[in-house]
Amino acid sequence: MTSDHSHREAIQRIKPIVDDLFDQADPSHAFGDCLESDDEICPLYCSISRIKERYQEPELIGRGGMKEVYRVYDARAVRHVAMAKPLPEFSSDQYDAFLREAHLTARLDHPNIINLFDMDIDQKGRPFFTMELRHGHSLRAVIKSLQDGRSSEEFPLHQRLDLFLRVCDAIAYAHSRRVLHLDIKPENIFVGDFGEVKVCDWGMGVVMAREHGGNESTVLLDPDLYGSLLQSASGTPTYMAPEQKDKRQQKTPQMDIYALGCLLQEMLTLNAPVKSRSGNSGIDSALAATIATAIETDPADRYQRVEEMREDISRFMLGFSTSVERTSLRREAALFFRRHREACSIALGLLTVLAMCVTFFVLQLRNSREQALNAEAVAVEARARSEESRIIAEQAQLRAEQDQRRAEQAQQLTESALVEAEHERRSAEESLAKYMAEKELSNKRRYRQVAAAARHSDFVIDSALQRDMGLRSAIQFALDHMDSILDFHPPPASFAWTQKFWILFLTQDFQAALNLVRDGKEIHPDLVQLAEKYLPHLNSDGHLDTGHFIAVMQELISVDRWRAPLAEKMMIYDGIHDRSPEDKLAIARAWVQINNSLWNREGMTYDPDTATVRLRGNGLTHLNRTIAISNRHPNRFSLLHILKPKVLDLRGTQFQDLSEVDSMQLLELDIRQTPVTDLSALQGNRTLRRLLMDPDQVSESQMASLPKSIEVMLGSE
Repeated sequence: MTSDHSHREAIQRIKPIVDDLFDQADPSHAFGDCLESDDEICPLYCSISRIKERYQEPELIGRGGMKEVYRVYDARAVRHVAMAKPLPEFSSDQYDAFLREAHLTARLDHPNIINLFDMDIDQKGRPFFTMELRHGHSLRAVIKSLQDGRSSEEFPLHQRLDLFLRVCDAIAYAHSRRVLHLDIKPENIFVGDFGEVKVCDWGMGVVMAREHGGNESTVLLDPDLYGSLLQSASGTPTYMAPEQKDKRQQKTPQMDIYALGCLLQEMLTLNAPVKSRSGNSGIDSALAATIATAIETDPADRYQRVEEMREDISRFMLGFSTSVERTSLRREAALFFRRHREACSIALGLLTVLAMCVTFFVLQLRNSREQALNAEAVAVEARARSEESRIIAEQAQLRAEQDQRRAEQAQQLTESALVEAEHERRSAEESLAKYMAEKELSNKRRYRQVAAAARHSDFVIDSALQRDMGLRSAIQFALDHMDSILDFHPPPASFAWTQKFWILFLTQDFQAALNLVRDGKEIHPDLVQLAEKYLPHLNSDGHLDTGHFIAVMQELISVDRWRAPLAEKMMIYDGIHDRSPEDKLAIARAWVQINNSLWNREGMTYDPDTATVRLRGNGLTHLNRTIAISNRHPNRFSLLHILKPKVLDLRGTQFQDLSEVDSMQLLELDIRQTPVTDLSALQGNRTLRRLLMDPDQVSESQMASLPKSIEVMLGSE
C-alpha cells in the first residue's frame, strides 16, 4: 500500500514536467522564428531553472528542545526531505547553537549515521538544514512494541544484537573522526522498515581537541561555550555517565561507551537501565558482564574503545566467550558444544554406545569374580575364627600392660597440672592488668572517634552545599557515618547525639529527631521545642509548606543567632524539592530580609522565565553569607541561592561589594543608582555578558580592567 501510494505521488510530481515537455514540442510555442527552443533541447535544466522556491509544502512532524522538524518537498531533487529550523522564540544570537548539529553531522559519512543534504538561510534570515526523511520507527518504539509482546518474532535476541552492532559501528566511526555523540538513547536511533539503522540528533556532540590543542572549528563546536542556550537540549540522566553530569569534566569516548552499555541493557531486558548487576538478571552471563563493564562508575574500568565492546558482542553471537566474563571449563565446554552442536551430538552418541558395551562386559566379569570370591570367603572365615581366639588372648594381656602405663602417666599428669595451674594464675593476673589499661585507652579512642565523626558530618554537609545535586547523598552519607560511630553507644549527653538530631532537623525529619529525645538523649531544648511544634505541619511528602518553612527559619534566628547556619542549610536542602516560583520567591525574600534587617521585603520580584531578580530598597546591603568549613576554605553562599538568577537588577539599593555576586553565574547585572565604585571583583568573571552602570559611576581605569566579554551599558534609564 505504501509503495503504490509513493508511486502515484511520484507520477503526480513529474506530470507537470512531462506536460511542459509536450507543450514545448508544439512549434506554436517555440520562441521567435526558431524551430527549437531551450525547453526542447534541455527540458530538465529548464524545468529546474523555473523553480523559484525549492522547499515546498512544509508539514510539522516533530518538535524538540532547540528545533522543530518539517516534512518538505524538494522541488529540485523531486523528493521529500526533513527540514530542521530553530524554534520561533530563538533569537539570532542563538543560531550558532542550532547549527552545531548540522556542522557535526556534516563531518560524518557513514551508512549508519543520518545524512545531511543542505544547510542555508531562508528569506527571513533564519538558518535551516535538511536531512534524509526517515521511514520507520525509533528504537524506543521498537522496545515499546517488544514490551507489549507485538514484535518478539520480528526482533529476536540475535536481531537486536545485530542492530546494536550497527550502532557501535556508527559511534566507532564518529570517534575515529574525533566526534562524540553524548546523547545516545533509543529515541535518537532510527530503525528502518528494511533493517537499516541510523544514529540521529548529534546536537549534544562535541569534537575532541587534538593532543596539541584543538583547531578553530573544534572550539566553535564545544557546547560548553553556549551556556544556557543548550540547557533545553541537555542529555538524558539515565544514559549519562556519572562524570558527564559535571559540566567541567573533559568529554571522553568513555561517556558514549557508558551510554552504549545502558542502551544494550534496555534492548535486552526491555526495562529502563539500572546501575547494578541485579538489573541484568535474566540475560546471558556474557552479555551481563559486557554491560557491567561498559557502565562501570570509573571510566578507567570501562571499555577503552567502542571496537572492544563490539568485538565482545560479535564473539558472543559466534558462540565464543567474551573478554570480560569469568569463564569456567564448564562454560567453555558449553560454548564449544553450541558452536559444534552436530559434531558433538554424533560423538556423544558414539560414546553412549561404547559405554553400554563396556558396561555389559564389566557386569559379566563382575558375576564371575563374585562366585570365586564366595568360595574363598568360606575358607577364610574358618581360618579367621581360629585366629580370632588367639588374638583375644593377646589383647587381654595388652590391656593389663596398658592399664599399668596409664596409672603411671596419670600421676605424672597430675604433677604437671599443678605446676601449669600456678603458671596460668600468674598469667591471668598479668592479662587482667593489661586488659584494664587497654580498656581505658579504647574508651579514650572511642570518645575521640565520636567527636571526629560529628566534625566530619559538618564538613561533608558544608562541602556538599556548593553542589545541590549531591547534597542529598552527602547528608545520607553523614547520617550513615554517624550511625556507625553511635554503635559504640556514647553517653546520652555526647555531642554526637546532638549532631544526629541536627542533621535530621535539617532534613525536616522531625519524628526521627524526636525519637532520639524519647530514647533518653540530651538535646538542646530549643531545637526539641521547634521539632515538636512543626511536626504536625508536615505534609504528605514529609515537608513543611512555604509559610511554615519561613516561620521555622525565622524562629531559629530569633531563638539563637548561632542557629543561622542551620536555617540556611535547611533552606538550601529544601531547594532540592519542587516548589513553585512564587514559593521560592517568598522563601528567598524572607531570607534576604533576615540578613538585611532594615530592608523592606516587598522590594523584590522574580521572573522564572528569564531568571530575573529585581531588588529595591535602601536597607539592602548584603547578598552573601559565609559558612566556614575551615579558616582557609570558607563556603560563601548567595542569599538568592535557591532562585539561581541569571539577571540581577540592584537599582536603588545600598549594595556595594560585587564580590558577593561572583558565585551567582549571572549573565546581566544592573548596578545603577548604587554606591558600587569598585569593579575589581568582576575581572575574573567568566559568565557575565552585560553590565549596566550610571555615567561616571566608576573610573575609566576600572572599566578598562573588565574582561572584553562583558558589554558595558551606560545610562540612567
